Amino acid sequence: MRIAGNNMGNMSKKEVRFFFNSVISELGIDLKLEFTPTAPSIYLGDKILICTQDLNDYKWAVKERVLHEIAHHFEKGKRTHGKNYYRAYVKLLGEFMVGFNEQAS
Repeated sequence: MRIAGNNMGNMSKKEVRFFFNSVISELGIDLKLEFTPTAPSIYLGDKILICTQDLNDYKWAVKERVLHEIAHHFEKGKRTHGKNYYRAYVKLLGEFMVGFNEQAS
């Protein structure tokens, strides 16, 4: 994905799917992505639900939300924000927000 004109605006579902699929492919994990009008975005076992209202935020914030929910996949209990969660979350941010180079297809 290239951001035309330095656009910091929102993300489309297609862009979110591309980012999500790139991340889970790189991590070698099996998760599904679904969109829901109901807040909040949430991790539910084998899938994450992204609230469509979140898509109206800045691109970096939408990506952070996706990574936030993916990080729950790596914690014990899957629904808390404990030490295992934050280890995974910080690693994901470093790898996919700071060092991620996206290519549109």
